[in-house]
Amino acid sequence: MDRYRIEGGRPLKGIVTVRGSKNGILPILAGVMLTKGETILHHCPSIADVHFTLEMLEQLGCRIQKQNRSIIINTNDCKNIDINSKSVQKMRSSILFMGALLGRFKEVNIGYPGGCEIGLRPIDLHLKAFREMGVSIEEEKGILCCDASKCIGQKINLDFPSVGATENCILLATISKGHTTIYNAACEPEIVELQTFLNLCGANIKGAGTECISIEGVQELHGAEYTVSPDRIEAGTFLCGAAITKGEIELKNVCADNMRQVLLRLGEAGCIIKEQKDSIYLKAPQKIKPVSRIHTGPYPDFPTDMQPQFMSVLTLASGTSIISETVFESRFKHISELCRMGADITVEGQTAIIKGVKSLKGAYVCGRDLRCGAALILAGLAAEGETVVENACYVKRGYEQIEKVFTSLGANIVLE
Repeated sequence: MDRYRIEGGRPLKGIVTVRGSKNGILPILAGVMLTKGETILHHCPSIADVHFTLEMLEQLGCRIQKQNRSIIINTNDCKNIDINSKSVQKMRSSILFMGALLGRFKEVNIGYPGGCEIGLRPIDLHLKAFREMGVSIEEEKGILCCDASKCIGQKINLDFPSVGATENCILLATISKGHTTIYNAACEPEIVELQTFLNLCGANIKGAGTECISIEGVQELHGAEYTVSPDRIEAGTFLCGAAITKGEIELKNVCADNMRQVLLRLGEAGCIIKEQKDSIYLKAPQKIKPVSRIHTGPYPDFPTDMQPQFMSVLTLASGTSIISETVFESRFKHISELCRMGADITVEGQTAIIKGVKSLKGAYVCGRDLRCGAALILAGLAAEGETVVENACYVKRGYEQIEKVFTSLGANIVLE
């Protein structure tokens, strides 16, 4: 099992260009299955989840070429409707192929998705919406056998603004008969990005970024050329890295408007932040200030994907901070590991009370999911002595060679 070995105590200083968005490209890659012809995607991150998804596309019959940070995908020969169960279990976003294949082929056989264990993430919302649109779904030995031959657009009211369910409904409705309206839709920037890409391919979708999305089904989609947006969670992680190490950083290729809550909270913690069109500058204070209560929630609230990293920063604040996790009930796995490093954190239900300490101490810790691993790396960068973070495989799912980025900023970190 790979691990990160970190010698802490070095401020991060320098310039970083933010890479393409993990949460943006994965639904787009599923959406490519709706198209006929060739699609070219630029600014693609080289991360494990993208590699897994490309493997699935090849299993479905796609021809794929890679050219630096561009991926060329040809779907003309795609006919397979069976998705390998082992592939599906590798990551949560594989469930998006359900909507895409139902849209194009009107049937699919797919297992239940896997991914990071950050709590219950049932696909009930997806299945309920699909059934409302006329999809027949039967389960046979853990495989969902789905038939959308009678699918027609409907008014869908999601019980919760789930990003995955919203994306899956969009994918199914795009080339289905009739008009579909999704109420209580997720508003994340990645939903807007999926709409932008699909409309380039000939779709007729309006309203992404609001709670009501309108889709007029079309007969077919063609390929397109598209550049993936920057990763707002990667950007936030690097900013937190500079904050926790008392450093100074400038991010290039970043959209500040998409990460407003993170920037506001970093400012509340005492960081100096300057925004320009496509860049963000941050200078950390000598002592982090505690922040008022943070509630994670659907966009535009504070993102659950940034909660662990931000908590690492607050372990060194000069006072008490409170974070409530309202999205995933098991997203506090980093807390016990941070406490091994000297953090003072107590948990009451889904709320963490973080009492800042003077310093963290290097320790042997274990990342149990993607963002947990990132949070522990940040803590290790600021800690006294050596920290070893096990389970690098999780971090690789969403960060491209994070150890090299931090090394370029002056950190002492190696991947073993």
